[in-house]
Parts: sequence; structure tokens; C-alpha cells
Amino acid sequence: MKVSLNYSQALLNLMSAGAARVDAVEWVDKLPLSQIAESRAQFPQVAFHFHPGRFHHTHSWLAHLRAYLQACPQSPHVSVHLAPLPWLWTSAYMHRGRLLPGPLAGLSVRSFIRAVKWLQRNSELPVILENMPALHPNRYLFESEPSVINKVLEETGCKLLLDLAHARIAAQARRMSPEAYLSALPLEKSVQIHLAGVRAGRDGRLFDAHETLTDEDYRLLEWTLERVQPEWLTLEYFREDSLAVAQQLERVQEFASQA
Repeated sequence: MKVSLNYSQALLNLMSAGAARVDAVEWVDKLPLSQIAESRAQFPQVAFHFHPGRFHHTHSWLAHLRAYLQACPQSPHVSVHLAPLPWLWTSAYMHRGRLLPGPLAGLSVRSFIRAVKWLQRNSELPVILENMPALHPNRYLFESEPSVINKVLEETGCKLLLDLAHARIAAQARRMSPEAYLSALPLEKSVQIHLAGVRAGRDGRLFDAHETLTDEDYRLLEWTLERVQPEWLTLEYFREDSLAVAQQLERVQEFASQA
């Protein structure tokens, strides 16, 4: 089992000092191609993976994807969000706090499956899909519904990028334990696990803070690895704390070596 970590300057500094080693660095498209090229020149022997996240069913986005995959040629998959909720609804809530009516769940899921199949036809790499958190505790829950995740994976033939932080959030929205929620997912299809520390907001609802992992995160990872053996464990820690990077990386690598 291999370990990757999202890009941070803290990580690169540790690597330069010989204080950290990873099997790959994960990059997202919020980072410019020029920055990826500069880092590749500094670390030519390190694998660079691209994680697109949300994708759009357009030829311009496809060109964008190919440019980043060229910059990250060791990417084993095209890893995108399993997000049947249309972007208009997601954006309205995330950026303006507005809950739009609808959409029809069945129609959204069918449209998303068609989009995934289009991406598969236009990709030389296998497409894997990442389970999403609950955007709202009472609305749009079909996006993270286990039956929907199972249906999309079954009809597209995609493997799963299992995000444990997202699973914790989706479970809380359903008032169930993370283990019960995960048990309803096709864990055997997991080829990669994303790890990130969640936090509770003022209303008590969890959100994907990409903070340090807690004891609960490590316990859930242990529970999950007793049931599935993915190819990759990927830590997504969006802070520039070198000590926290080093400590978390060491813990995750211990899990990978013992699995």
C-alpha cells in the first residue's frame, strides 16, 4: 500500500531536508501548471498525481484535464467527485447560502452517469469516483446516499475513491455511525482512501476542514483497513505546519506498512 500527500510548501521543505518521503505528491487544479513544473524540476524522481475533484461535461474542461495530466504523468487514475447534484445547486449553497428547490434526484443521477461514461470514453486512464459529504443535513441527501453510490459505480464500472472525512459528514447527517454508513458502501471497490481532519462548526455540524487527523480519524482508518486494502492512502492536510505534516505522515505510513 502506497502513501501520497497533497502538495504543500511544508511537505516540499521536509522532502528537501530528507525529513519526509512519500510515494507521490497529489496536486489539484487550483495550483498553476507553472508551479507543478517548478516542483517537478526540483524533485524529478517523485511521482506527481493529479486529483481533478469536480469535473464538467465540456470539451474545454477535457482540455484542462489533459494539460494537468501531462504535468502529472504518473497519475494512476482520473479521480473525480461522485457528485450528481448539479453544480448550480452546489454553488448556490456553498457560495451564497441559498437552498434552491429540487432538483429531481433520479434525473440528476441519470445525467451524472451519462457524464461519467462520456469522461470514460475520453480518458486513457481509468476513472474513479469519490464519495461526497452531505451538503446540507436535510436537503440534497441523495448525492451521498449509499444506494446512489452503489448504483453509479455499478452502472459505470468505476472503482471508488473512499473519502473517510466525507463519510463521517454524510453519516452525521443521517444520525448514524460512520461505521454503519461505510458498511452500506461497496468498500471492496475502494482503490484509494482520502484522509482529512473534520471539525465541528458552531451548529455542531461537521465540515471537511482538511485539518489534522484526530484519534477518531485514525480509529476509523483502522476499522476501514480491516475490511479493504486500497492501493493508495492519501493524506489531504491543507495547512503549512511542518511538524503536523511530518507527524501525520509517519502515522499514515505505519498504517500502510501494517496493512
